Amino acid sequence: MSSIPKTQAKAPRSRKRRPDLDSVYSINEDGSRNFLHPADVRGRWQRRVQVFWTLLILVYVGLPWIEVAGQPAVRFDLPGRAAYLFGLSFTNQDFYLSFFALSGLGFALFVLTALYGRVWCGFACPQTVFMEGIYRRIERWIEGPRNTRIRRNMGPNDFDKVWRKILKHTLFLGLSYGIAHVFLSYFIPVHELLQVIRSNPAEHKTAFGWSMFFTGLMYFDYAWFREQTCLIICPYGRIQSALIDPDTIIIGYDEKRGEPRSHGVDEGGDCIDCYRCVEVCPTGIDIRNGLQMECIGCTRCIDACDDIMDRIAKPRGLVRYDSERSFEGGEKRSILRPRVFLYLCLGLIGIAVATLSVHQREPFGARALRARGMPYTLEEHRIRNLVNVHLQNKRTEEATLFVRPGESQGLPIEYLVPQPRVHLAAMEDQQVPVFVFADRKAFDQNFGFTLLIEDSLSGRVEELHLTFRGP
Repeated sequence: MSSIPKTQAKAPRSRKRRPDLDSVYSINEDGSRNFLHPADVRGRWQRRVQVFWTLLILVYVGLPWIEVAGQPAVRFDLPGRAAYLFGLSFTNQDFYLSFFALSGLGFALFVLTALYGRVWCGFACPQTVFMEGIYRRIERWIEGPRNTRIRRNMGPNDFDKVWRKILKHTLFLGLSYGIAHVFLSYFIPVHELLQVIRSNPAEHKTAFGWSMFFTGLMYFDYAWFREQTCLIICPYGRIQSALIDPDTIIIGYDEKRGEPRSHGVDEGGDCIDCYRCVEVCPTGIDIRNGLQMECIGCTRCIDACDDIMDRIAKPRGLVRYDSERSFEGGEKRSILRPRVFLYLCLGLIGIAVATLSVHQREPFGARALRARGMPYTLEEHRIRNLVNVHLQNKRTEEATLFVRPGESQGLPIEYLVPQPRVHLAAMEDQQVPVFVFADRKAFDQNFGFTLLIEDSLSGRVEELHLTFRGP
């Protein structure tokens, strides 16, 4: 997106520092941290985003409490190497499906970015939802509006300042503790987690350690690191320039309408250089400098500018959602541009493959594993092969599997199955030994044979193809 001339983007040394295109405003010139204090703002976009954030938080907190087919709606059982997603159960053998699912979702995010820029960051990213939707609200409630917070932080450590800081960070710690345990509930069922919380930490050292780790991590992030997570750690902002084009709908400043800036309502452009769009920005950028990596698409500058336009009786939309081409005076193009079509096709392929694979996957798993040591054993008149069959029930209900002999592609063979009927509990796995014998004198080369695994519930039969080996 076009930017204003460098002479306007960079503030003179004699004046108070302003955001520019050559430095990160949250870092001072000496490398120290410049803590940002975004001002509060109200408007139509903030009402929409608050409703959306509230729904996301309710979903995040509520999913572990909702049961589908006897299991939480979303649960990742790491010790059991299983996952439960809305009534579907997956084992470690289904891990390959995550590639197609994640690639499909990734390309879906690419499509969203190509169409509407960083709308994910501003509306749905957990960092933004919790930081701007909860933690900032608590900070404003305790320490007051922006200018009050700045004056208090620059003032002496008197009683008024200390008790507010203590209360704020106490609430931050408690909130981080709660969010950490909600996160753990996706790995430990809620009823078990509640018992763990009430019990002695020494009895559940692993769960206690992870809860403290996540609590500390979130407190560090939301109480101190804040916007640096978006600017330094998250790679999404760095790749957005490769995903958008001049027709992407982004938040931008109408330079043709706003310039030249002036402090008089009837002088120059519509921008009166009130600095309000910068004061409300959570990452400390000046949207008038053009699209920047630090912009998370939170829409705060839109509402701030619209409020100022209403006060000076100017039309809204000086800062708005629009494409770079429209800001420069060109005509809008079709939504389905080549890059959008490419991302959409790749995303649909990934999601389609994952959906088809989930639909066609077997309700049980069966693999043949060769026994350790020699591949065969010589007896007086026979050659013996030992095969370990690994069986796994992928359902949330009990199942019985039958191990039966199949066909031989060579010599006649004999089977000995000590446990032909295998009863498996939900998500349980077990190894079953199978002994296979062939006549020693008639053997002249390796040959193939099969084992049949039948599921009593679905009636499905899976063939395991193996090779009989001998001298």
